[in-house]
Amino acid sequence: MSLPNLAMWGAAAGASSWKISQLVRVPIDRGLRVITACTFLVFLALTAQLATDSGSALQTTSNQLPKLLQNVVLTFFFALLIVLLESIVDSDLAASRGRIEIAIAVSASCALATTFAIADKPLGGFSYEAADAATMPLLFYLIGNVYMAYATARGAALTWRAARQAQSRVRLSLRVAGAGLAVCCLGTHLPRIASTASRLAFRRDAVPGTASWTTPLLALGISIFFFGVGYPGVRAGIVKLRLWFVDRKHYRQLRPLWAALCRAFPDITLLPGSSQTREAFRVRHMRLHFYRRAIECRDGLVCLSPYLEPGEATDVASTLTAERLREALLQSTEGEPRADVHVVAQPADPGMDADLKELLALSRGLSIL
Repeated sequence: MSLPNLAMWGAAAGASSWKISQLVRVPIDRGLRVITACTFLVFLALTAQLATDSGSALQTTSNQLPKLLQNVVLTFFFALLIVLLESIVDSDLAASRGRIEIAIAVSASCALATTFAIADKPLGGFSYEAADAATMPLLFYLIGNVYMAYATARGAALTWRAARQAQSRVRLSLRVAGAGLAVCCLGTHLPRIASTASRLAFRRDAVPGTASWTTPLLALGISIFFFGVGYPGVRAGIVKLRLWFVDRKHYRQLRPLWAALCRAFPDITLLPGSSQTREAFRVRHMRLHFYRRAIECRDGLVCLSPYLEPGEATDVASTLTAERLREALLQSTEGEPRADVHVVAQPADPGMDADLKELLALSRGLSIL
């Protein structure tokens, strides 16, 4: 099995799975439906390519049909992609240009199907590498590469135009995807057009070796394209992962304060508690659990505030305040309230961050007592 073909298939499979998972969450997004359809069409086309790979376990003596399927599917992928990019660049012309692109794709598909039907199909396969001197196989690949050169060149140009109109976070993604299409066009399809055209017209190869050195460039271009498509999601995933680690750290740091307040005032817990061992393996909904713990800590401090003098309660959070907090916790189980309900460890500034800073300081103070 060819490593470049496998790399292309893996990139398409990952992008298609990711887009399908996004579409499941937001099924009403029309733009996302088009992008998902595009990536899934590429996945189908590259799956068909694996089926015709000379080293593939899927190969049979009648493996030629998937090669036609691959090329036809790719024409409609690029037609959808170009229509989508046209709607971004110039929505007024999107409808008319869309009909033209679909017509071009249908014409290319019909030409591919015709040449495929009348071509001699050797048992060894119908791949580009096997198309040597036979006229119809060469014509089949000439038609396919002419359309692909047009589609990748136009797609790259539209992608860069769309990037100029996009927000900064999307701009880089579009430019990377456009660079991948340019690599496919310049590194694979144009050389293959020159090679097949010269062999058809002059019975000599003007660009030798295209069967070997253009495939890695095609794999590189497709991988770059899908990296560009997936870059916003990867970037968002990295940000979410960083926030997850921060929330998990704060969640664990609040445990000493939370546990002490829960023992004194069990009614503050919104959900049933869990052991520290189980919390160590908690992965899902970390931000929700962290906010819940912070809210429960504040509720507990409200319940505890009558057992602290107002002057003591408004001190900044520190080890001394934590000592007084421990005494107040003992007082809450044995003595009478000293004051009315008031704010304990009031943050100096408004906002969740300042409040969290005070809670963490109290929790650290309790943990070292």
